[in-house]
Amino acid sequence: MTFKHITQQMMVLKYHLRAWVLILPCALLLPSCEKDLEPYSHADSYLNFRFFNAGGDELLNEDIAKDKSVIDVPLLYNFKTHGDVQSDTIWIQAKTVGFVTDNDREYALEQIQVAGADNAVAGTDYVAFDSPEARRIQVVKAGESVFRVPIVMLRSANLKTKNVILKVRFKENENFKNGFTMMQTRVVSFTDKLSKPTTWDPCALNTYFGNYGDVKFQLMIDWSGLSWSDEWIQEMYDTDKAYFDYLAKVFAIRLAEENAKRQTAGQDVYREEDGTAVVFGRALPGM
Repeated sequence: MTFKHITQQMMVLKYHLRAWVLILPCALLLPSCEKDLEPYSHADSYLNFRFFNAGGDELLNEDIAKDKSVIDVPLLYNFKTHGDVQSDTIWIQAKTVGFVTDNDREYALEQIQVAGADNAVAGTDYVAFDSPEARRIQVVKAGESVFRVPIVMLRSANLKTKNVILKVRFKENENFKNGFTMMQTRVVSFTDKLSKPTTWDPCALNTYFGNYGDVKFQLMIDWSGLSWSDEWIQEMYDTDKAYFDYLAKVFAIRLAEENAKRQTAGQDVYREEDGTAVVFGRALPGM
């Protein structure tokens, strides 16, 4: 056999080997590709609450599994920082899993009792989930997969002395089944008594108004006419810290004027329950 014939045969063999290299992986992957392309046909729909981290990013089921404490972090509300309203609604983010429909779908909720807590009373502290009023708004609208769950709170006498807890859970009905176990409950805590805003320390309000006190906080609400809710404090801290400086000066002047009137009338200056005189100004380190 000549050198030319040997070279030709080697070229033919090389061609066939290259063809097999290309064909074999495709043949091996073909069954799995066909399986991946199976259309979604599950008829059931599911509900999950949504959870977010401090940066506003949504947490997935596997994220929550790593830190289950986020499940019981309460959403907070205080009637004291929302004027004279006798009822209000807190909205909880949620979503569906499954096909989106072209018709409205009602969902159901239920309360879970929390051991050792002052649990909210249905019909007294909040609108009962099975009432006609609640059922009218417990609806996923046609075409929606992301929605908000309304919790209607009532300004009851209970809230004057308590922070009540409402742990809410999705309840299966004819439209929806329960989704991921760790995404089925949310906790709401609400009250109608003065308490230190959760944003007071993170937003460093001590540096503007001094140490927190219930009497001081009530004066801030009364004299400013502002809500002083956590949401409002955070918004002002992010967008206009100088306004805190301005308010601190206004409060200091008003306090001096009001204390002078009180003393003229034979009354004591404004004091906290422990006897500490109310003062507006930068808190000293360690105080």
